[in-house]
Amino acid sequence: MDKLIDRFIPDPDFVEIRELEVEAVPGEVLAAIKQADLRDPVISTLFAVRDLPNRLARKLGGGRQPENISFTNIPDVGPGWVKLGEEPGRELVLGAVGRFWKRDYGAREVDAREFATFGEPGYLKLAVSSRVEPRGYDQSVLHYEARIEATDDEARRQFVRYWKVIGPGNDVIVRRALHRIKAEAEWRECLTGALQER
Repeated sequence: MDKLIDRFIPDPDFVEIRELEVEAVPGEVLAAIKQADLRDPVISTLFAVRDLPNRLARKLGGGRQPENISFTNIPDVGPGWVKLGEEPGRELVLGAVGRFWKRDYGAREVDAREFATFGEPGYLKLAVSSRVEPRGYDQSVLHYEARIEATDDEARRQFVRYWKVIGPGNDVIVRRALHRIKAEAEWRECLTGALQER
């Protein structure tokens, strides 16, 4: 089955894949992907540590942090993020171009049309997909996939060094965020079932 993310980074340098079974129909999982608040104390702390210089600059400049962070408002929160595409009822893909090892992430504004062909040296392209597939009568599988493509060898080397430091924290963030989506979807499924029984 084709994946939407293939249109944006078909030949990645690095890939991270996670799957999680969810006791909810795909529609509830997709709603949870779009609406679940992905922050919890651990995730917020890890982001705060990585983003401390930027947070201070925003605070001094009068910028505000959003009340919650969901998969769909990441483009409004993080520098350089863009919604690349959506296959309704199945997959949502976000992307960013930057020098993520830099303090300010080295964000480069690129729109969805430019993303796949962007090739300026010294950058990384990141595409993140959340995809849902039905399993059985009232279950789904939530697929998370992140792909990185470096535009040159130097960017690839920088990413490898950066990932050695940031990778373990990223692992915690992704696992916890996926479990928050799962909890939201299962709560929605339970609520829908209770309302239908009335």
